[in-house]
Amino acid sequence: MMSNPQFRNARWSEEDDRLLRAMSDAGKSLTLMTVKLNRPMASIKARAADLGIAIRGTEIGKRRHRRSA
Repeated sequence: MMSNPQFRNARWSEEDDRLLRAMSDAGKSLTLMTVKLNRPMASIKARAADLGIAIRGTEIGKRRHRRSA
């Protein structure tokens, strides 16, 4: 499977970072962020992690460890 060359090495601008932070602060979904920023989910998640920005709903699907009785 080939990656989309449109996203290869696309640099994040300060405006992109501001928009990402604003959408996160407003509680926007990751899906909406992909549309507004025109970037794949993995790229947005990685950039948010680099900047310490929490994205609503990204904890879904992570298993929680059960405590033994």
